[in-house]
Amino acid sequence: MTESLKLRLIKNAGWLFSAEVISKLFAYGIIVVLSRTLGPEGLGQYSFIFYYVGLLGIFSDLGVGYYFMREVARDRSKAEELLPDVLGFKVVLAMLNFLVIVALTLPLPKPEWMKILIILVGAEAMLTWVAYIFIRIMYAHEVTKYEAIARVAERTWAFFVGGATLYFRRSLTSFVLILLIGYAVRELLRIKWGSRFVDVIKIRFRPEVWISILKKSYPFWLMGLFTMIYYRTDMVMLSLMRGDYETGIYRAAYTLIEVSLFIPKVLFATTMPSMARLWTEDRRTLEMLLKKSFQLVLGLGVLGAVGYYILARLGVIVVFGDNFLPSAHVLRILSLVIPFMFLNSLLGSFMNATGKERTFMKIAGLTALLNVVLNYILIPYYSASGAAIATVISQGIISISLLGLYHKKIEIETSPGI
Repeated sequence: MTESLKLRLIKNAGWLFSAEVISKLFAYGIIVVLSRTLGPEGLGQYSFIFYYVGLLGIFSDLGVGYYFMREVARDRSKAEELLPDVLGFKVVLAMLNFLVIVALTLPLPKPEWMKILIILVGAEAMLTWVAYIFIRIMYAHEVTKYEAIARVAERTWAFFVGGATLYFRRSLTSFVLILLIGYAVRELLRIKWGSRFVDVIKIRFRPEVWISILKKSYPFWLMGLFTMIYYRTDMVMLSLMRGDYETGIYRAAYTLIEVSLFIPKVLFATTMPSMARLWTEDRRTLEMLLKKSFQLVLGLGVLGAVGYYILARLGVIVVFGDNFLPSAHVLRILSLVIPFMFLNSLLGSFMNATGKERTFMKIAGLTALLNVVLNYILIPYYSASGAAIATVISQGIISISLLGLYHKKIEIETSPGI
């Protein structure tokens, strides 16, 4: 691995690592305040609103953003050519997806005030979905500091202003409205800073070009859809099948697990563009990068699983209080998923960066279906613990499949002329 690449990766990882640590501290501080002021039911309602909108955001991208990032990472001159059509496509998709959210929310068996909040969150999400393209531009140019600043700014607002609103008003509605203001500011910052990497921002509406892009991007969309199912369907199914209390219990445990997930998230954001570029320029260096990253995430994943299992009860009581004590058992189950999630993030990023996205898509699709079936079977009998078991099994199957491909087929070819 060249010295310049090492320095660039370390610098980018440093920015995102710092941002993740700060923003996660604030984010989990907010969850703690929310859980202690509104209890398991309030946490369950909050989780349902945002996970529901996230799950319904399946048509907001269609893989266009990921495809755009990979192509620009390989050849930065493509940014000017692709961006106008990608932006036009994203705007149309965001609007159509919002209409889907409204149509499916109105008949939902939830209180009217929750339906209104869901629609408002969906309206703000349109700006978020468009702003993601500008994050992709920055990542494709291997620059992460602006995204780090935008995240920290939003989380700072949410923690201090949103936390104060929760503490004094004890109102989920007021809290969500404060969050939406912070989200909007974050997206505007992303658009502003991402625009620096292109000469002119244009938007084109050419359906024939969109179809051409979609033919190349749809595997990324399907992978994003399947990934969304992993991370969001359990919360939504719990809420609809067992109510807000069980959702809150599960969310508390999963919130603690999410603390560790900033590691693969940072790794993905810093290495994926480099993997895509090295795949065409220097595969020997790519092989070294992948091996070192593999050793790192596996070691950290195992250590994380052991730590969470041992400290589960103490962690739940200290962070959420005695009312959430049932979350400790759920957390012990979920601790087993950490090594799988770490490995899946790395190996999935490698496959996407090197043109093997269709293989990853098939694996992700089958396990996503399994995840839904397992949740449907296990939640009625084991509630939040059932959702946790379904998550562990699904992620474990993905890891086994990807590791099998890694050893048999996905070795990096380093012979001349490839």
